[in-house]
Amino acid sequence: MASPLVSDVAHSGLSVADLDDALALWCSGLGFTLERTFTLDVDVTSATTGVHEAAIRAATVVLGRHRIELLQYDPIRTVESAGSPALVGTVHIALTVTDLDRVLTLCARHGWQPVGTPHRMARGARLGTRIIYLEGALGGFIELIEPPQLP
Repeated sequence: MASPLVSDVAHSGLSVADLDDALALWCSGLGFTLERTFTLDVDVTSATTGVHEAAIRAATVVLGRHRIELLQYDPIRTVESAGSPALVGTVHIALTVTDLDRVLTLCARHGWQPVGTPHRMARGARLGTRIIYLEGALGGFIELIEPPQLP
């Protein structure tokens, strides 16, 4: 049997409008640790992402074994409609949280709004779990998952 071609997930990426605000949310608010910051110049950005005439200010934040790369393109590029998590190719980041309501309040201060109301799973492997998607003001999706609280 051949060895697998993929050995690990290196990180998830999220393009953001304001790196400093994103770091405040992910580190100060959600409890991630800043691993590093870095900048990619126009040539590197073009070669690696296919986005021309833009530089990237970026940071990697860590929680447990998971890394999230936050990327601020300069100049910032936005879309008229943030889209839908149902669009083919859309990616979201799912976070397990201990207090869904507190995290919703925190995220709202940084422009993330729920797309519905928290849903409590009534059956299956996630029985009792509360789940909600949030959409960023300029796009992107985060899923919050609050497992049932044990007595």
